Amino acid sequence: METQSNPNDFKVVQFQNTTNFDFTPEMGCMYDSRPVFGISGEACIKAGETMTLPYHIGMLLAQNLAKAVMVRQAPVADTPGVPTGVPLWDTAKLESLKNSYIKELYSEQKPIAQTETDRLIATVIPPTANPAAPLVFQDKGDVLAELERRNIPHDKRKSKIELEKLLQNPVEQK
Repeated sequence: METQSNPNDFKVVQFQNTTNFDFTPEMGCMYDSRPVFGISGEACIKAGETMTLPYHIGMLLAQNLAKAVMVRQAPVADTPGVPTGVPLWDTAKLESLKNSYIKELYSEQKPIAQTETDRLIATVIPPTANPAAPLVFQDKGDVLAELERRNIPHDKRKSKIELEKLLQNPVEQK
């Protein structure tokens, strides 16, 4: 049975803090109980800062920022004659403000599920099968084995990095 996924799972959005204040974790600049770090590297999204985020994170931050803006616009004291318990915003106004912070950029394609056989074959077939792919070796022993296989003269006392250079340019051996 194939599971249905949300069509927004692969959307990427641009979130922009267009307010004149920094959006901090205390105001709701968090995802999964962790603060969201902005471009500046601080645990907040600074005023005017723009970030590219997955759809679900961007929408949550936009909603939290919209609520923070509306709370800041709320009157300090109750207006005479207005009963308590009146909401600070209505759904339409909140949605409109939330959408003003988001711009949809693009959707990524849903990745194809990799079978266990594909995963195992990828670990067995050496990276040299694709000439455009760079060689990646786990340790010095793997590098030495590849040098021996290619009959490239080498000094086993050299470092892994120096030996890997020989695999890239075997004519530079002295």
